[in-house]
Amino acid sequence: MTDSAVYSVLELPAVPRAQNDSRQQQKASPRPSLSCHGVIVLGLLTVILVSLLLYQRILCQGSSYSTCASCPSCPDFWMKYGDHCYYFSVEKKDWNSSLEFCLAKDAQLLMFRDNQEMSLCQDFLSNDFYWIGLRNNSGWRWEDGSALNFTRIVSNSLVQMCGAINKEGLHASSCEVSLQWICEKVWLLTGAL
Repeated sequence: MTDSAVYSVLELPAVPRAQNDSRQQQKASPRPSLSCHGVIVLGLLTVILVSLLLYQRILCQGSSYSTCASCPSCPDFWMKYGDHCYYFSVEKKDWNSSLEFCLAKDAQLLMFRDNQEMSLCQDFLSNDFYWIGLRNNSGWRWEDGSALNFTRIVSNSLVQMCGAINKEGLHASSCEVSLQWICEKVWLLTGAL
């Protein structure tokens, strides 16, 4: 038996030239793919998100008192006012222990720059006394070494060498008395306190 190969020619009808040209035109101008739409949507979402973050930053920065939970803010249990964070203790310690607490939190005992700032603070206080960063070291001085020169302090004993404040104003007290205290530190918008 011999193998013989059979060949045949298959003739198909020719595709009209006009139809063939339209297919080439479709290939030349493809429609945007799904991935292209995805990139556009992600780009728009990114622009919206950045806009919202900038809006929030401007809103938080312009606020003098913020309880905004989503704003970069003071640590827990601290209150933001202006460009400072304040901690009002609920427990009581002597003046030196209060100072150590504040320093451990990268803060200081509260110091006033003028009567207006002191009056503002008094609006938040009750009749309870709070330690502040004021001591009688050759005259009443703040912890940064500056002199108390805008108001007077009520004192009725030579052993009262540390400063405290309540709703009525500044008072001298023995540094060993246990009082509540107020810490302050500068608030940074980045939240890095």
